[in-house]
Amino acid sequence: MKKNDVFIIAAAVLLAAAVWLLTNGIRQKDSGGEVVVYKDGEVFYAGPIGTDTTITVEDELGNINVVLVKDGKAIMQKANCRDQICVNTRPAEKDGQAIICLPNKVSVEVRNTGTKDLDGVSE
Repeated sequence: MKKNDVFIIAAAVLLAAAVWLLTNGIRQKDSGGEVVVYKDGEVFYAGPIGTDTTITVEDELGNINVVLVKDGKAIMQKANCRDQICVNTRPAEKDGQAIICLPNKVSVEVRNTGTKDLDGVSE
């Protein structure tokens, strides 16, 4: 391997790292996005995704859901539903991502973050 080959490989690696950082790595904590928590189809809470907070949703039947907003992500931290699908769902952080607890009729939606999640066809 010649000296010029090493420089070309190093330049390609640096270019690839720069492109990755521009598309994925650099995100502002307060991107202007918001988290909206719905209970029975009505807005229970709406707030910025950049502000760390915990939202507890309770109803008169004893159903409880705890939503944690931290580091620009919304997580269903706790739910007293039987199946626990909502608790095991990945964090919501991009436009249109949601976490839904069907038994307790609670949903969490992230919107207006400016970060879109591409599907397999769009990539």
